[in-house]
Amino acid sequence: MENRVNVGLLIGFLVMTVVSVMFGYLYYHERAITRQQERALDTRVNELALTEMKLDSISRQLTEQITQVRQLGGNVKELERIKARLEADRAELRKGNIVLASTVKEYEDFLTKKNTELISLRNANKSLSSKNQELDSTNIMLQQERQLLDDSLAQVLSKTQDLEAKVSLAATLKARNLKVVAVSTKGKEREAADLRARQVDDLRVEFELEANPLAEPGTKRIYMKILDPRGATLSDASLGSGVLSYHGRSELFTLSKDVAYTNSTQKVNIIYNRTQPYQKGTYSVELFAEGQKIGEGGFSIR
Repeated sequence: MENRVNVGLLIGFLVMTVVSVMFGYLYYHERAITRQQERALDTRVNELALTEMKLDSISRQLTEQITQVRQLGGNVKELERIKARLEADRAELRKGNIVLASTVKEYEDFLTKKNTELISLRNANKSLSSKNQELDSTNIMLQQERQLLDDSLAQVLSKTQDLEAKVSLAATLKARNLKVVAVSTKGKEREAADLRARQVDDLRVEFELEANPLAEPGTKRIYMKILDPRGATLSDASLGSGVLSYHGRSELFTLSKDVAYTNSTQKVNIIYNRTQPYQKGTYSVELFAEGQKIGEGGFSIR
């Protein structure tokens, strides 16, 4: 009787343990999905906000030009048509549609062209109605206004470049869950957290490329740097090592791989088969793509 009770208690304990593990897994899995969705939403909101700022600035410039050209008796039909199209684009933007950088660039080019035409129109009007003294005063005023227009345009272009740089940074790929696995000649695998040098023949670097709604799908070249305990990059030209450009300087990389990026979270493996033995100590692994560092990790050899 006592044995039956003990067996019953043991079975009950095992059932409770399995249920706890299942609930724990579901909880953390759900949290991981939520964080990924939040990051994607934040990235898209940032892009839409930046584009809205650009269009708002250009819209105000067009409104000012329409007022000034109308006062000078010029034709404002083209200005009004472009402004109406811009407002339509802004309405579409607020619905969630993305206005491409090339479209914003067209508006900026148009604004620059109309600034020049506005100055020419002023000159023509003043030259027809002013005498010598009035003409001298007008020329001074025009020069001042032209400088103001040039300064205003320069500020708009400067802000546009800053915004485009931020959008470009937001479109950078991100690598997460980087893990290094040591593979022996016999095919035995060990996660490279703390290994003996003789246990390592090949290294397999595993990671995930995150989905990014701003990143363009297509072939992406991923560069991998493995740094030894002294901070030197492991490199061997015969194994595919070379030089990459990072923040305006050239740096050695250990290995590279072309990945068909699908703009969705996907797993990537890079195999490194080093012919020389590894020194004892802690190694760093860094990943780069499109001129930016996208992830990092490490492993130890004892």
